Amino acid sequence: MGGRLVRALRAFNLESRAHREISKEKPTPAPRHPTARLDALTEHPAIREKVYSKDDRLLTLLKDVYVESRDLPGQVKVGGGEHVPCKHEEKRITKLGQFEHLDIKKVTKGKISIVEALMLLNNHKLHPKIWTAEKIAVEYSLELTEVNSLLEFFIPFTMKEFPKETRKAIKPT
Repeated sequence: MGGRLVRALRAFNLESRAHREISKEKPTPAPRHPTARLDALTEHPAIREKVYSKDDRLLTLLKDVYVESRDLPGQVKVGGGEHVPCKHEEKRITKLGQFEHLDIKKVTKGKISIVEALMLLNNHKLHPKIWTAEKIAVEYSLELTEVNSLLEFFIPFTMKEFPKETRKAIKPT
């Protein structure tokens, strides 16, 4: 009931209140701050004349300046140890899986395909003394820290069996 009363008071004389707000005069904008340069030029014609006049002595000095560049156009200087991206990254041929025509043929060095990741994880799980982290890093062109993290945290082939509990089953009634 309270909502109806509030709605009725809100809608009361709505049109005349709207016309009153629309017919009010718009507020005048605040005056602009005068810029220092324009004021100085308008107040002092000597400064204005000095700014816009040509100085022949400075023009002759400017004409005497000659810049000669000796850098070869093909060279790019790398500054501050930044890595400049190149379009042609070094690639390596992948170890093909069972779907040879569907597998990815080339992968950027420092990366591996899904098939290779699964193969190296399976090889490490079956023969950890042969397939060590160092051998995997050399074989697949990866960093040793990344291989160690991969072997430690990515374990897709672990299957755990939980013992069956000997609880009494609730019989439906």
